[in-house]
Amino acid sequence: MSSSRQLISSITIYLGLPIFICGTLGNLLNIRLLWRTRHNPCAFLFLALSFINCFILVYGLFTRILNVGFYFDWSSTNIIWCKTRTAFSQAGYYISFTCTCLASIDRFLAVILTIIFWLSLSIPHLVYLELLPSPSTGLISCSLGRYDTFSNYVKYFSFPVYYGLLPSIILTITGLLTYRNTNKLQIIRQRQIFQKQLTSMMLIQIPIILVSTVPYVIFTEYSLSTASMTKSANQKAIELVISNIV
Repeated sequence: MSSSRQLISSITIYLGLPIFICGTLGNLLNIRLLWRTRHNPCAFLFLALSFINCFILVYGLFTRILNVGFYFDWSSTNIIWCKTRTAFSQAGYYISFTCTCLASIDRFLAVILTIIFWLSLSIPHLVYLELLPSPSTGLISCSLGRYDTFSNYVKYFSFPVYYGLLPSIILTITGLLTYRNTNKLQIIRQRQIFQKQLTSMMLIQIPIILVSTVPYVIFTEYSLSTASMTKSANQKAIELVISNIV
């Protein structure tokens, strides 16, 4: 088990830090380049997406690197951090996915309404998350242990639908429609260079999002459905490594 934890720590540090650094620089560059064209609806969505992604990288990924990579975890000692990190990180992920979906639909909708909607869905985390001892290890952790109804809602509906199924369906359908529409526009030569670049950005993001999120959702649902099964220490270690990788 100790070797698997060391492996997880190494994976988190040596893969997480490059993603954090390159992702932050890339999003800041997007903000710099898109700011002049922010009045374009699609460009505005990508601009909002870049701001949100910077927040996610710092608030979600960097704190995870500190926790898993360097064993510096505030969420097990500070109830405020326990609540806010989970709630705001979740809201940030969903806002980011929604902005990408809206850009793929190529319609301008109020980003403020998106932010309000996902923050509202994340409010229960601020209320129900507590520092409780883990049933398996006895260690204090940030969890929903005493609230079975909300915990089941998160496990079996909120997470698989909002994080996996809904974005995957929207991005797949609209990506195919956008690709077909792009071919038509190229034939009649009515697309401007800027619109082509925004469309290319969106089409590149869609498969990356699908590849990076769908395996995570599938494995998380597998872990939840087999949580009550008896597993060997070796199997637990393997599943822990896979969970951190996906």
